[in-house]
Amino acid sequence: MPGPLDGVKVVELTMFQQGPVCGTKLGDMGADVIKVEPPTGDPARGFMRIIGTMVGLKGRNYYFENHNRNKRSIVLDLKTERGMEIFLKLIDSADVFVTNLSIEAPIKMGIGPEVLLERNPRLIYAQASGWGRKGPDAHGLSFDYTGIGRSGLMMSCGERGTPPAQVLPGLGDELGGMVCAWAVCTALYARERTGKGQLVDTSLMGSIVSMLSLVLSAPAILGQEFPREVRAEAGNPIYNHYKAKDDKWFILAHLQPDRYWPNVCRALGMPELENDPRFNSIEARGANARELIAIMDKQFLARTREEWFEIFKKEGIIYTPIQSTGEVVNDPQALANDYVTWFDHPVLGRTKVVGFPWDFSKTPASVRREAPEFGQHTEEILLELSYTWDDITKLRDEKAIL
Repeated sequence: MPGPLDGVKVVELTMFQQGPVCGTKLGDMGADVIKVEPPTGDPARGFMRIIGTMVGLKGRNYYFENHNRNKRSIVLDLKTERGMEIFLKLIDSADVFVTNLSIEAPIKMGIGPEVLLERNPRLIYAQASGWGRKGPDAHGLSFDYTGIGRSGLMMSCGERGTPPAQVLPGLGDELGGMVCAWAVCTALYARERTGKGQLVDTSLMGSIVSMLSLVLSAPAILGQEFPREVRAEAGNPIYNHYKAKDDKWFILAHLQPDRYWPNVCRALGMPELENDPRFNSIEARGANARELIAIMDKQFLARTREEWFEIFKKEGIIYTPIQSTGEVVNDPQALANDYVTWFDHPVLGRTKVVGFPWDFSKTPASVRREAPEFGQHTEEILLELSYTWDDITKLRDEKAIL
């Protein structure tokens, strides 16, 4: 079945992650995404070698595969007249152009928003930058790490009093790509009403700031920092995480603590705590949180996590495991909803891949293509643009294509 963006043509000039993620999400929803690469290629093709790990299997790089599925690749040298000619022909028939180059780079190349929108007034020109198009640092370079640091994420994780939390890589770029894809879809809808394309501006910083809206609203509105928490002092001890006998962690999540306090006491096998004046109200549990959490910590070490889950289920407790990344990709709930899904990769065989955060009953998202090899579809795309085989030979001789 075709996806919701079936028939939409996307031209992508991106590198590393934020921009490629946007293209992949559009491709997952059915768009025809053409990835334009320079003769040197997207540096993401060899990225994991930089940190000396996880290069991949059978010559494939899992980092590049994940961020570039559902695309076709064409290699163009945009520094040549003929290479630029081909690129502009692609733009003429495109619905969307996506880039995560710096604000200045496309302008210097002669493919800034004013140029491309004049050429194709229906084009959605989407730029996923680091810091947005305005302000003193609009033209500054950025990477995922800089975004998560400046936008407050590192100081929103970890316990109070600890250094900035180390956040595993890619979270900011992934979110930035998702936000850009969402903005593209919105702009496509607007074009259906107005007939006009437009410049779509999203950024790494803006995406993370939006994600942290709850936390950042405190200093914005109240002028007060949202405090980082300390697990051993959580003001609501039954909205907290604990460790079981088998060293596996889990979460209790009760935002109506008085309602669930009797259930928790029964689950703990400590009914005497229910009416203990130290713990028999929200205020009392908050005032004596450290003491109560210490009691609960000791009790939870008496059974394995699965044993506790059987008890929690019986007592109507709201709970969930804290999972490792390896556990997540095998989680039956994630698999049932295609948050993690299966793909028959032509090189790697049947393999799990991260799936889709949305579900469409009539136009489902899907993984239809593996990430393209370098320039894999150059000839195919040129033929679609009405170039002949003789033209292709000349273009290759002129080094406009690889």
